Amino acid sequence: MAMEEDLKSFARKLVGVVNTLAALGSSVYFVLVWLDRTPSVSPAFLALLGAGVLLLNVFRLLYFRAGRRREEEGPLLSHTQDGIVQVSREAVEAGLRNVGEALDEVTRLRVKVLTPGRKRTLVRAHYLAPEGVQILDLSSKLRRSLLTRFRELVSTEPDAKLEVEMVFEGFYGKARAAKPADPEPSPPAEAPAADAEPPPFTGPRYPIDLEGEENPS
Repeated sequence: MAMEEDLKSFARKLVGVVNTLAALGSSVYFVLVWLDRTPSVSPAFLALLGAGVLLLNVFRLLYFRAGRRREEEGPLLSHTQDGIVQVSREAVEAGLRNVGEALDEVTRLRVKVLTPGRKRTLVRAHYLAPEGVQILDLSSKLRRSLLTRFRELVSTEPDAKLEVEMVFEGFYGKARAAKPADPEPSPPAEAPAADAEPPPFTGPRYPIDLEGEENPS
């Protein structure tokens, strides 16, 4: 990984220096031509030099584009005791997005899983939050959720490096209302015991219901 990064850095510096020298040389040449002081340089040499600079820029463009495709495409490798399992990158991103948007403080989340190196994984999370949310606290909470969920989906090598890059894109929406707590169930009413003795007879209770009795007249 370090060697690849050094090579990319050297390629950027080399192409930058070559482009700068080519631009300066071209400027000086055209100034001399304008002053009728054309240097004794073969046109074939100039054409060859220009073609070399153009070819170097084309190689650099193809090299860095191929590097970006390797970072953003292809399955992730999960190292288990029984061997290596390939996990779909899209499935991991969907799982991370679901666990992040399950937080009440996150209104929208976009996740991208990158693999800049064989032993380096970068999870880049772009998220929106409602007004009034503490961004630093939410970032820490979201980072922990994403790390935990990623390790549940993908088992990396012991010496592999897993990073989460948080990108807050702004405020959006309103905070979701907290769910009301379930009320505690009331204790069931005690049923009267079947063998309980009836209350003692204390005489008739007035008024006496005469409904149903025949009229003597």
